[in-house]
Amino acid sequence: MNYRTTCPQCASVFRLGANQLDAAQGWVQCGVCGAAFDARPSLLMEDGSPLPPPPEPETVEAAPAAARKADEAALAETAATAPGEDRPVSVPDAESVTGADMPQGIVERNASPDLPSIILIDPNLPVPEDLGPLPQIYPAPSTYPPEAATSIYSSVQPPASAPVKPAARVEYAAALPGTARRPPAPRRITPWVWRIASAVLLGLLFAQAAFFLRDTLVSRLPQTRPAFEQACAVLGCTLSLPKDLAQLQIVGSDLQTEASGRLKLTLTLGNRADHAQAWPVLVLTLTDQRNRPLARRSFAPSEYLGDAQRIAAGIPGRSEQALSLPLTVRDLAPMGFDLRLTY
Repeated sequence: MNYRTTCPQCASVFRLGANQLDAAQGWVQCGVCGAAFDARPSLLMEDGSPLPPPPEPETVEAAPAAARKADEAALAETAATAPGEDRPVSVPDAESVTGADMPQGIVERNASPDLPSIILIDPNLPVPEDLGPLPQIYPAPSTYPPEAATSIYSSVQPPASAPVKPAARVEYAAALPGTARRPPAPRRITPWVWRIASAVLLGLLFAQAAFFLRDTLVSRLPQTRPAFEQACAVLGCTLSLPKDLAQLQIVGSDLQTEASGRLKLTLTLGNRADHAQAWPVLVLTLTDQRNRPLARRSFAPSEYLGDAQRIAAGIPGRSEQALSLPLTVRDLAPMGFDLRLTY
């Protein structure tokens, strides 16, 4: 016998068998929304008609009444019998005893312990790897009342001619007005752009070093002087004369004592370079007879020349210049001297 029930959550209608309903004690699970519910309150017949009413308990109540009357008659006969008088006692046969005359407690004890709602599992039996087909869930019907659907507990399979559901399609919603979009990924810079930028930065570094070290470069590389002079004329900077002590030489020097007690230093300074060089600083040291220093003094070009134009022009290349420097000495009697050049 088959029944039909309705899911209280999604109002889906399912068809159930009597054996399935008894085995699950009335509890089923909806195959559409997955809700578990008791099918007995909404249970109907397969054609939609209500269940027939249960039989009235007339026979059940009549049996105890007949039994009570029989017990009262037996007690009355026993009371009427005189003491010591034997009366035949009739023992009913087993076949004559009906189920209504038998006490209810004995019937319940002799009933079979096998209950249809209990499932016995033997742990020694091997479990099959194939657990059967998975339950198929179909979308809820768009009309009300919904059509009857197949429960996951029903053994009836869906028809083979069921329509195939279309493949899922992903649609991207348009951005809402006022929402900020993510900026696109920055474009990668090509390698040749990096090479050009590196070359430009390296050139700027060399130009900056040449600007601040121009005097040193001209001193060590005199052939670069014309280029640096042109650059300084554009940039408005000044360029000093080369300063190479290796190309300067003291050709001769002498310390003379005059009649007034003053000293006079005379020397000849030679420039062995092919270009003009800056005038050096003279470092004079007066010594005693044991060559111990008594006094030391440095003289700038402005002190032993006194001509600004000559100082700015420098020592001409491949030339020797005679110099004279008067000295005033107090409380000293120098016996010798030492003369050096520096910048």
